[in-house]
Amino acid sequence: MILWLRYFRNLLLRNLPLKVVSLTLAVLLWIALNNEPRSEVGLRVPLEFRNSPKGVEVLGDTNTVDIRLSATSSIVKRIDASGVTASIDLSEWTPGERTFSLGASNLTVPFGIAVTKITPNKVRLRFEPTEHKLVRVHPRILGKPAEGFIVTAIICQPDKAELEGPASHLTALESVSTDSLDISGRSSTFSARLHLYIEDPLVRLVADHETQVEVTIAPK
Repeated sequence: MILWLRYFRNLLLRNLPLKVVSLTLAVLLWIALNNEPRSEVGLRVPLEFRNSPKGVEVLGDTNTVDIRLSATSSIVKRIDASGVTASIDLSEWTPGERTFSLGASNLTVPFGIAVTKITPNKVRLRFEPTEHKLVRVHPRILGKPAEGFIVTAIICQPDKAELEGPASHLTALESVSTDSLDISGRSSTFSARLHLYIEDPLVRLVADHETQVEVTIAPK
């Protein structure tokens, strides 16, 4: 027992002047920070979804959250939005709709910063299985061929596209459009490679993002 006491006493007294100086500086810094006035700042940060389920679409109207952060004036001046994150853990998701509460535990902020407000503080999400659908490609043709000529055929290759997304958004889709192709003044057959476009941002193309459009033009 005496040996242990001697060991801890020697450990405590070793480099004692340096330890006293370090402790004094730490106390002075703590006093300075606590006497400094506190300020608040507002930030808008993206809302992240962690542990998202595979094969499931996460639907919601909230992509960002507004937060209010409180800290000393010197720290507030150095706050960078890139160092702040807001996230929701989806590991316990269930089919249908579910409401998630947002609190300080959902935020990652630098040391010495307090979260005073989160808007919105609740997020409602809907979970739907990811589905696939094959639809036809609809070429968008603008203008008219030259006088005395007509369009006799329009062929797309491929003429179908596979889409994926939530079932509620795929049901009404029967076709996907190409970028516009102007045939004004044309008097002969020609072709062009065009991108496909889907207006619904929640529906995605699985493979082909382009199609070859051939427009056959012949005399009347």
